[in-house]
Amino acid sequence: MNILLGDISSYKGIAVAKFIKKNYPEIKIYSFDSRQFTTIFHSKYVYQNFLIEEDNLESYLEIINKYDIDYFIPVINNSLARFWNIKSDFKMTLSYLGDIETYSILNDKVRLHELAKSLEIKTPNRYESLEDAHFPFVIKPTNLSSAKGVLYVNNKNEIPKDYQYDNIIIQDFIQGVGVGYSFYCEKGKIINGFGHKRLAEYPISGGSSTYRESYKDPRMHKIAHKIVNHLEYTGFAMFEFKLTKSNQLYLLEVNPRIWGSINLGLINGFNYFDRILGAPKIKVKKRKKPIKSYVSPLIYVSMLQSLLKFRIEPSAVYFFNIFNSKPDVSLLDDPKGYISTILRKLIKS
Repeated sequence: MNILLGDISSYKGIAVAKFIKKNYPEIKIYSFDSRQFTTIFHSKYVYQNFLIEEDNLESYLEIINKYDIDYFIPVINNSLARFWNIKSDFKMTLSYLGDIETYSILNDKVRLHELAKSLEIKTPNRYESLEDAHFPFVIKPTNLSSAKGVLYVNNKNEIPKDYQYDNIIIQDFIQGVGVGYSFYCEKGKIINGFGHKRLAEYPISGGSSTYRESYKDPRMHKIAHKIVNHLEYTGFAMFEFKLTKSNQLYLLEVNPRIWGSINLGLINGFNYFDRILGAPKIKVKKRKKPIKSYVSPLIYVSMLQSLLKFRIEPSAVYFFNIFNSKPDVSLLDDPKGYISTILRKLIKS
């Protein structure tokens, strides 16, 4: 079996490649990326890497045909949406994905909010305009991921005069801890669901998670199942929630794709790919003592930011669990892959 996977300079792309190669050693992994440095710096877990311009669809099809690709696995949101919309052009390589309309509903924060309301799922209050919003509130682009364009507004002085995104959602800011529930889903049936809790973020004001641990809450499964079952959704998904001090759970958004913290589930024995790739040659074992995962070196920047704000908890948790924590991409294990994740942040494609 042959797989085409990318962007390979993303840490989630490398985490997926590592998991597949270690558990399905017979699978040949080809990768792609649009960044020039990946011709030299790319993960050791791929057989061959291709440099492809993001909009050059013909190049993807040529590789798929030439190398007999069985599954095409794009892990970046904007790429996935483009390919999913024309998935019939890619033959059966995207057969593990369902209807583009269900993806669009989950990916659009406004449409998701309306669906959640209709299913009586607790979500932050939504405002139609900045003038109507109550402090503190959050402004988000409706269909971007990784905390891109997210703005937190605590008072009148922080209301933006020139916000760069047109399609936005304005919601109450919910104070609490970020938790999530991740899985592969087939016609509304959740397979291998796994929960996590955020321990650190970057930026610390509310960015992407840089350090996480496993977390169980049956309510997350119930809420996720209610939505994906209603849509009969097929594909990967990660549901993001805020857990308040009063134990209330608010659905914030859904990432209907391979998510950034996927490595946490993988290293703890959750195989999100067995419905696609079949049973692995090497049996995936679930760990009795859960392992935490982190993004290196970004976690250290995050901890420094926290310390400058006199918040020691993220650093304390990390150092007291240093032998029970693993990086998504390791410098010692995969040095070129590790360097590629840093260059990805420093060099625009």
